[in-house]
Amino acid sequence: MLWPQALALTLALVPSLASAAIFPKDTKVKMLDAQSFHKAMKKNTTQLSPHSDVQHCKNLAPEYSKAADGLSPMVPLYAVDCDVEMNKPLCGAQRTQFFPRGSRKPPVPYNDERKAGAIFNYASNNVPDVIKKLSNSESITTWAEKKPEKPRALLLSKDKKVPLLWKALGNRYSHKMEFASAEDKKGSTLAALGLTADDEKKGSKVVIYAPESTEPVLYDGVNKYVPLAQFFRSVMDGTADLTPGKKEEVATPASDNEQVQEPESTVITSPDAEPPAEPQHPKDEL
Repeated sequence: MLWPQALALTLALVPSLASAAIFPKDTKVKMLDAQSFHKAMKKNTTQLSPHSDVQHCKNLAPEYSKAADGLSPMVPLYAVDCDVEMNKPLCGAQRTQFFPRGSRKPPVPYNDERKAGAIFNYASNNVPDVIKKLSNSESITTWAEKKPEKPRALLLSKDKKVPLLWKALGNRYSHKMEFASAEDKKGSTLAALGLTADDEKKGSKVVIYAPESTEPVLYDGVNKYVPLAQFFRSVMDGTADLTPGKKEEVATPASDNEQVQEPESTVITSPDAEPPAEPQHPKDEL
């Protein structure tokens, strides 16, 4: 069973090394304690646990932070301070392993290189892919008619490969929405759906189907993780205006208990470029 939250990684460092001081001041790595760790594990999480080599951890921390910067906000990365007394039982119980979805799946040893690019690749490659791959307007119509009781979100892209951002959103909200993608290099599929886009807005398009409707609506907001997440929440709670023939650009603020308040620096890109040694955010264009 796939779980409706974004994949995450947690690094538990050995005593005296896991304080926030070893991470850059602007790091995207989020510190956890024993209590918040178990809360995070209830989501679709993956955990990287302690290593006994002190110098190894010193070297890993900046690489881990670089990976966090490249993955944020799509895949959050965490760290646990093992020098704090209340965290020691947790740190002692775990070893150098990744945990896909906490107790629901067995831990997986992480044997890849302890470099930012390798961590980036591991995290992005292990986001559960719940996206339905479609080929043309006919298959899109069939898909849209299959589960009309749910909102449905379709990504039309110039490339076959599904961007990490779309996989992360699909994995997060697949419990209440259906997600699909289709290649549309020249915009013919968009036109076949009866939709047109502004000439100045090039690149990927997001199409929404309201519950109990097979009429597509073109989302006209910003194709970044945070505004898309906020928009999908408004679709799920029924506050989005999904009138057929109207471009939807309203995104309601996320509630306090929904952690989507991240820097809006990541956009839907296609295709996903292989991360460099020091991973960067995907290019700021669709």
